[in-house]
Amino acid sequence: MASWTIFGLVLCVLLVNVNSTDLQVGSSVNGELIFMETVKLSSIPLKVRTKNVFYNNGTNPRVIKGIAAIDLDRSKARATITSGGVGSTFANIKLKSERGDGLHYQIQIFA
Repeated sequence: MASWTIFGLVLCVLLVNVNSTDLQVGSSVNGELIFMETVKLSSIPLKVRTKNVFYNNGTNPRVIKGIAAIDLDRSKARATITSGGVGSTFANIKLKSERGDGLHYQIQIFA
């Protein structure tokens, strides 16, 4: 009976992760949070909302170890890294909503 309970729990976790549209690249374990920004754009009917988030610390450049873009609305929006990222000292992240939806993301960068 215990094996069925564990199997059911693992199955539920997998189903929840499949529906997620978060972006997780690299590692945040033992990393220092060097950048955090919350992006919120309201919806406009029949429009796709996009936002570019740029990180570049020219005064104290540090190598990025991990990036997390968390979809706070659990929508079908997408986050992609367009340049830089893990292993670089800068990152450009593009957020794009579905047509008619808004954006609500939290961007976290770790070094």
